[in-house]
Amino acid sequence: MRVKLYSLIVFLRSLSTGLLVPVLSLLLIDKGASLSNISIIMGIYSLTVVVLELPTGILADVIGRKKIFCLSLIVALFGYSVILIGQGMIFLCIGIIFYGTSRALSSGSFDALFIDSYIETFGKDKLHKITVRLSVLDSLGLSLGALTGGVLPKFSQSLIVDIGTFDLNLVAEILLIIIVLLLSVVFISENSKSDIKKNISLKNHIKDSSLIVIKNRTIKCIFISAFATGFFLLTIETYWQPHFTSLLPDNSMYWLLGIISFLYFASSIFGSIISEKIIERYNLDFKKMYLILRTMLVSSLIVAALQLNAYSFIVFYTLIYLFLGMSNIPENVILNSEIPGNIRASVLSVNSLVLQMGGLTGSLINSFIINYISIPVLWMIAAGVIFITILIISKNFIFDRHREVQNRYE
Repeated sequence: MRVKLYSLIVFLRSLSTGLLVPVLSLLLIDKGASLSNISIIMGIYSLTVVVLELPTGILADVIGRKKIFCLSLIVALFGYSVILIGQGMIFLCIGIIFYGTSRALSSGSFDALFIDSYIETFGKDKLHKITVRLSVLDSLGLSLGALTGGVLPKFSQSLIVDIGTFDLNLVAEILLIIIVLLLSVVFISENSKSDIKKNISLKNHIKDSSLIVIKNRTIKCIFISAFATGFFLLTIETYWQPHFTSLLPDNSMYWLLGIISFLYFASSIFGSIISEKIIERYNLDFKKMYLILRTMLVSSLIVAALQLNAYSFIVFYTLIYLFLGMSNIPENVILNSEIPGNIRASVLSVNSLVLQMGGLTGSLINSFIINYISIPVLWMIAAGVIFITILIISKNFIFDRHREVQNRYE
């Protein structure tokens, strides 16, 4: 029952987030941002998450994951309301700060609660299954939300008077968040064995968590990879809408924005399922599987950047998310298998923090060089960043493998 409830909450939260995915850049422009200001706004978002990510993850482990998750929903309501009623850079910046705060609060809290509950019920050897479940639910919610979000502007323009083109997306998002908040307050409980907190001080919790991360080479490798993921995701997600619309013959085909968003989230779901089947059938080494899939991700990003036709762009852009979805499964299994349950939210928050730092770095670099190079070249640079990290972590993974073999024969 608990797994089903938590699954519903993950799905609804992702569904609400997906409503803005196909129109976010266009929404910001409609609310008064320029093309160059979009990177600044997203940079503010990333900076907010970077500053608050780790403290909120630690708080989730120490004072309760349910409390922090519910707080994240309340803060999100404030953020979307400000963007809905406001106009201009000041309101957009205030709203995005609230949203970034919400993202930091929620990143490690609910996932840690869900994962520990699942491990308690089914055991750690089923870790890849909860990883796939989280990935599929998240991607399914985002894809359906994106598909809906691409259609809602049509209703805003044709059926509702005196409302912004993308305001209906915001209204729907606010309503869904309220539903998730009510479900969380009423039905989530932290009374299982895995949820009972040890009587440990905040200082000792930080010390213990830091030592585990510092001494664990595998966790550090995943963090390096997460930085590259943040860099490349920020780069493609900020500019894919302007780039794609430049490939279209006219504005009448804007409805394809929602279709693309649905397709790339659907391909992420498909990628997660494929990964699970490969893991169960072939029992592959997670680290080797991860490196191969990341290399394929780089290749698909480069090919997508080279496309000059809208329809071929859709195909290869979708492939990016297929390989991203496939690689996320071994990545999350590798990371969560290395994390003790009592510090899971903290370490997951650090991972999310590194992801956001990669995004912030990408935002700062992109806001400057976009004035001198094209969007496809920008994506080539992002592919290069991922490839460099593949080389770095492959060396460390090979070293770990050799050490495991040596220990086995000693």
